[in-house]
Amino acid sequence: SSYFAEDSDDSDSDESSEEDLAEEDTDSSDGSDAEESASEDSDGESDSEDSEDETSDSEADDDEVDNLALAVSGGFRWNEDDEAGNSQASASDSDSDASDDAASPAAKSKKGSKRSKMQATQDVTADLSEQAPRSANDFERLVMGSPDSSFVWIQFMTYYLSQSEVEQAREIAERALKTISPREEQEKMNVWVALLNLEHRFGTKDTLDDVLKRALQYMNPKHVYLQMAKIYERAEQIAEAVRIHKIATSKFSESCKVWVLFGLLYLKTDQVTESRDLLARALRSLPKRKHVKAIMQFGQMEFKHGEPERGRTVFEGVLSTYPKRVDLWSVYLDMEISSVTRQGLDAADPSGRCWAPARKLFERVTSMKHSSKKMKFFFKKWLKFEKDHGTEATVEHVKQRAREFVNSLGA
Repeated sequence: SSYFAEDSDDSDSDESSEEDLAEEDTDSSDGSDAEESASEDSDGESDSEDSEDETSDSEADDDEVDNLALAVSGGFRWNEDDEAGNSQASASDSDSDASDDAASPAAKSKKGSKRSKMQATQDVTADLSEQAPRSANDFERLVMGSPDSSFVWIQFMTYYLSQSEVEQAREIAERALKTISPREEQEKMNVWVALLNLEHRFGTKDTLDDVLKRALQYMNPKHVYLQMAKIYERAEQIAEAVRIHKIATSKFSESCKVWVLFGLLYLKTDQVTESRDLLARALRSLPKRKHVKAIMQFGQMEFKHGEPERGRTVFEGVLSTYPKRVDLWSVYLDMEISSVTRQGLDAADPSGRCWAPARKLFERVTSMKHSSKKMKFFFKKWLKFEKDHGTEATVEHVKQRAREFVNSLGA
């Protein structure tokens, strides 16, 4: 069992810090209450007290303010390192409070009005940040605050489209392309894709071709072609999508991605023969170093969207050439396991017949000669599979196979 042990980091929560934070919140509220009561008492003083001894009044007021300042200093103790600074701050607060008490009623009124205005401004700002923008002015403020965010610009375009103002949405897209920093290529690309979608849905063929030409001029042409093909595919305009993919494969024949996405389109539209022919064409055009990647991805597509048996044939072919590639075996195993769900087989079948191909594959790969590190990876993967889909007997079988491998190393 220690063979399957994995390292883990223990993380303990500090309950005492949570209690300190709770105490700080309570002290803060107590301090703020004391300040409010002090301001109310000072506002409620009568003018008839002018005849009393001014010296005794000032001393009494200073004592009262000192008591309140002590409460405030306790409430705003953020951490232990700031205790000395807070004690000095409380002393200065007491002096400022005393001077406020001595100020004229007009000054107090002016100060209160200023505070209320600041509070109102803060409330409005908070509302704008928490609520979704509901007007063009709201969006203008957002784009001013985040000029390089394609998300905000596209939301602005969507707002105008919801109002059936297509021309305004076009203008926003053009503004975004001029405003976003040239360094933010992905943000610009997002806006170009949004503009292509807009023209495809609300424009004409001429306007769409014009935007496509401009996008090809300013952005990565391969990415633009692939995005345009996706737009046609989502609109179920398969002929147009195939046309764009053919252009992409002719211009970027050494890119594995364009061939894989083209083959995926064929499989999704039940053009299986065209997809398999495309793999042969891809291997003739791609550099040798990309052949394994292309074959593996076409094999995955066969498992997911074509025929699992064809996918097995593809993987078996590449593994016969590269039998030590752990990544190929791992993907092959994953595809074999997930194919049970995709084919609608009964995963809870007590006989376990649906899992037989995956178990045979595990038996086969663990019978080969690999390094200890690779074998540990396969045994762990097999053990997890049996714990999820097998029985106690199959789990014990995996452990026994692992023990036999470990013993063989010591022999």
